[in-house]
Amino acid sequence: MQRRCLIIGGGAAGAALVAQLARKPGAPAIDWVVGAPVPGRGIAYATDDASHLLNVRAAAMSSIGGAAPGDFSEYLRGRGFDNIAADFVPRALYGDYVQHALAQAGHAPTVHAAQATALRALPDNRFEITLDDGGTLAADEVVLAIGALPARPLPGVSAAALASGAYAIDAWHELAPSQAPGHVLVVGTALSAIDVLLTAAQRWPQAQLTAISRHGRWPRLHAPGVLAPYEDIDALLARMDARADVAYWLRCLREAAQEPGAEWRAVIDALRATTPRLWQSLDAQQRRRFLRHLKPLWDIVRHRVPQETAAKIESLQGSGRLHVSAARLDEVDVGATRALRVRLRHAHARQEFETDLAIQATGLDLDARATSHPLVRQLVDDGLVGADPLGLGLSASPDGRLLRADGNVWPNLHATGTLLCGALWETSAMREIGAQAAALAERLSSTNP
Repeated sequence: MQRRCLIIGGGAAGAALVAQLARKPGAPAIDWVVGAPVPGRGIAYATDDASHLLNVRAAAMSSIGGAAPGDFSEYLRGRGFDNIAADFVPRALYGDYVQHALAQAGHAPTVHAAQATALRALPDNRFEITLDDGGTLAADEVVLAIGALPARPLPGVSAAALASGAYAIDAWHELAPSQAPGHVLVVGTALSAIDVLLTAAQRWPQAQLTAISRHGRWPRLHAPGVLAPYEDIDALLARMDARADVAYWLRCLREAAQEPGAEWRAVIDALRATTPRLWQSLDAQQRRRFLRHLKPLWDIVRHRVPQETAAKIESLQGSGRLHVSAARLDEVDVGATRALRVRLRHAHARQEFETDLAIQATGLDLDARATSHPLVRQLVDDGLVGADPLGLGLSASPDGRLLRADGNVWPNLHATGTLLCGALWETSAMREIGAQAAALAERLSSTNP
């Protein structure tokens, strides 16, 4: 009997694995639990706002399904974009490409437009999955390709503020206030926050905008053109391998970026393939130190913004519509006028003001220890899977096999994408997701009789 693989998650990570498996002659039969009527796009590529650009040039955007490098560029040319391959294109176009690639793949999966709510191990080493429509599915292999977990409100946000409908904990939730807001607060200044600000500025042209984050800094800019690779990466890695200490690594990176002829962006990009190995060399104390002190700096230099997008943000600031501040959200409640009353904590002062709408755009929530996601909650509560101790997804081996709460490895329960952040760190972009899908598809096919 042909083995069955059940993939849970209807976003790009699930789509990449489906497309890879569909090309394998010895692949198991696929059940794809997507939880949505249109699989493949997920959160990242479901936007229809043309101002939301990929933060990778089209020519460097990884393909899915094991297609040849440059497959996305070829797709764009087929859509009539002759001179766009080196540019940053709308994310919606990549969503279109993912669905196109799925349609071109080999044998089609059985798609289930339901949510998986529970998993139990069967005596024959298989699994049974319960769906929210009351159905069940059995499989020999299960892959969690869930992506980010449901967003949670930041500390200090009152129940009344959440109930008012004026505080959105999900940056991608469709906002439809009863009347156009006069002021919008966006909590965050990274890539997601920038997209939210651009949408808000266009949708409500009279609104004043405020963005806050701990450091109050935007991501750094991509270079105007394609960069030459950093040539001394081997020497840099030899230095970093000598001491697994994040403060020492920061010094190594700064010195490399200051070398004659070096370009700091090229230095950062050259580390990408080695980042998982470097992350795995750190002990728990060094990982905590990185997350507490250096992660904000890493994020703004690693996850950069296209110059076109940065120019729009600069224009909003220059016109006086957008103000950015280094502050922490202290409290959000409903004020006397039914607007939200917001208290911020700056370095040496506190500030209070009212806003008509607040949108939380602080990045992906990966903390499986506190999540409300029904399947992940059940897996962690029952000890079937361990939560990463630093709140970075689920405990897993480097090859994506999930670990039980007792630390033992499941041979046939896997994860791909952002849930592997604790094991790999660099795991949220399509290049890494595609590589994980290729390796996992090969493994799943080789175990199929």
